Amino acid sequence: MTFIDFAKGHLIAPLLVFAAIIFGLEWTHADMKVATLLFHWQGGVDSWPLRGYWLTENVLHVAGRNFVILLAVSVIVGIAFSFRSDRVKPYRKGLIYLFCSVLASVLLVRIGKSFTHMTCPWDVIEFGGRMLHSSLFSRLPAGAEFGQCFPGGHASGGFAWVALYYVFREYRPHLAKFGLIFGVSLGLVFGIGQELRGAHFLSHDLWSLAIAWTSASLLYYGFFLRQSRLKKAKFADVSQRVYVKSTAGLPQNSGL
Repeated sequence: MTFIDFAKGHLIAPLLVFAAIIFGLEWTHADMKVATLLFHWQGGVDSWPLRGYWLTENVLHVAGRNFVILLAVSVIVGIAFSFRSDRVKPYRKGLIYLFCSVLASVLLVRIGKSFTHMTCPWDVIEFGGRMLHSSLFSRLPAGAEFGQCFPGGHASGGFAWVALYYVFREYRPHLAKFGLIFGVSLGLVFGIGQELRGAHFLSHDLWSLAIAWTSASLLYYGFFLRQSRLKKAKFADVSQRVYVKSTAGLPQNSGL
């Protein structure tokens, strides 16, 4: 499969859907509308009541982060065992891919925070903060403080596991959709928890999903599909050489 063939279904189509959703959010100012709805639903006046609530803070945020770390450690342990166990060895490549994909997603989101200016809802004036809210696609007003709340970091720790879709696709194709469901669900739970705390706007988490899916897809092509094409090309080249060498000494038909 060429990269273009792969990209049509796994990159271009999903990203077009994502772009349409983001455009809709920007056009309707849905970020602020959703945040305002959540803020007033909680009974917020000058702060977010659920910011330090045990479920959103201790369970979804702290325990959720530890759960993601545990998953990552489990993958590392699996990679280590693949060098000692014949049963795990066939999955080594997939485990390395999974670790690299999760790490890439989280790091890309972390780096993104350093280059963007969007603020957290709890820092915005409308919700008791002291900073101005602005769109990702607009400049900050003069004198406004630089925010570092975009994309959604905690949600990215969940969305990063959409890479399981590709791992299962490679080894257990019938389970691929469950890998996708797991990653998307975990990211949504983390993202909604953070939105309830006032830590992120809706678009922050959607961007994290897009980053996670894109990095997982690109790495999957590099780890599996591109290498398969290179091996086939190399095998075809070797076969051609063997054929040419084996027929070099044969008498040529003069056509008489």
